[in-house]
Amino acid sequence: MAQVTVSQEWLQRNMTEMLGKMIENTLPDYDGQIIFDTPILGMGDGDAEAFSLLRGAVGEEHFHPRALLSCHARPGADLSSVTVVSWALPFAEEVRRSNRREDRPSRLYSLARNNGGAVNHLLRKRMVLLLREKGLEAVAPAVTRGYNAFRSKDHVFSSNWSERHVAWAAGLGVFGLNGCLITSKGTSVRFGSVVTNLQPPVSKEDVPQPFAPCLEDKGGQCGRCIARCPVGAISRDGLDKSKCYAMRNRIRREHLSEYEAELSLLRSPIVKSGKREQGYSLGCALCMHGVPCEDKDPQPRTTVCSISS
Repeated sequence: MAQVTVSQEWLQRNMTEMLGKMIENTLPDYDGQIIFDTPILGMGDGDAEAFSLLRGAVGEEHFHPRALLSCHARPGADLSSVTVVSWALPFAEEVRRSNRREDRPSRLYSLARNNGGAVNHLLRKRMVLLLREKGLEAVAPAVTRGYNAFRSKDHVFSSNWSERHVAWAAGLGVFGLNGCLITSKGTSVRFGSVVTNLQPPVSKEDVPQPFAPCLEDKGGQCGRCIARCPVGAISRDGLDKSKCYAMRNRIRREHLSEYEAELSLLRSPIVKSGKREQGYSLGCALCMHGVPCEDKDPQPRTTVCSISS
């Protein structure tokens, strides 16, 4: 079968080459500064328990990989195997360094985050084409017409395909106090994924532990992200999504007109409550920078069979 020639290493190599050739991954306003460094990639069995648990953690509307691929596969396609390929795109060091300030996100980070969204959107589509060229079925859930992001009674904000949670299920990391996934390249990353009918990797019996102990290198309680948040949205109990959202809206309100007039912002699809339109995506992410897990996972991890919302 064609899929035996497609390994995780092959996907990693092709994604890295693809990203390296994308002009969209450079910032002309900053002398061609790149947005993302070398990506990391994980693969998970789409029928594994971890993906089933996402409906409880994210919402009942969350897509199941097998059901989603079945809807988008060609008639008669072999769906005996379903694999989720998830990736993390680490922000370049200069971008990360610029956002270690304390009051509000830097101009460079804001531009990189926005344009990085456009890069990731293109990467999803190109990964689908790459897999289909190998004779495989493939779909990028976040670019389908059925994808949606919305307010949730149980989870404040939710979507029917959470790239962060999917990355967790694919083994890319665990969650910290600020709700960010701590990957081997840290929290300053953006996630994407595709679902395909590749043979999945050998799965472990345990579901990966979803939450990090948030311990710094010396073994003491860290909590640096708590102090980094300018609006007090993070506590020992986790993230207050409403406060975080208010901060991001404030950044958009105060800076979007200026950035749109002065910077080469790229538009990408923004989906809210069933409506999709081309727009801009500014953010904050101060809690992801100037912390021990900015660009690495400072602690080894254990596994248990559970997940919380």
